[in-house]
Amino acid sequence: MFQTVLFDTGTAKTVARTESAERRKAQRFHLALPIQIVSLSQRRVDVPGKTRDLSANGAYFVVNSDLETGAPIEFFVTLQDLRPAFRKVKLRCRGHITRLDKLGPADRWGVAATIDRYQFVRDTAGN
Repeated sequence: MFQTVLFDTGTAKTVARTESAERRKAQRFHLALPIQIVSLSQRRVDVPGKTRDLSANGAYFVVNSDLETGAPIEFFVTLQDLRPAFRKVKLRCRGHITRLDKLGPADRWGVAATIDRYQFVRDTAGN
């Protein structure tokens, strides 16, 4: 993102472009991938959703359940392969919910969560 700044030196104007500083520690990817929340505040749950953004440090996803800010969370992100002969790989993530956004009048919520630990897991069932 660039910001345009005009400097007036009396007779001529100079245009300087400065790049806004990105404060994120890891690159963010805009990805719509299936997500399954399996643990919330140390209790088993089964909450499906879809990612909007994913990075090594966090995720933003949409679910149809109201969750709790600050709660520990465990979820799986399914990394899809377009080749049907290959098994899916899932990314198992553990972290905490940092923000909830009410999305529209329906019971849809945007969830921002940290990813404190993650591991790649091969789906042995082929799902």
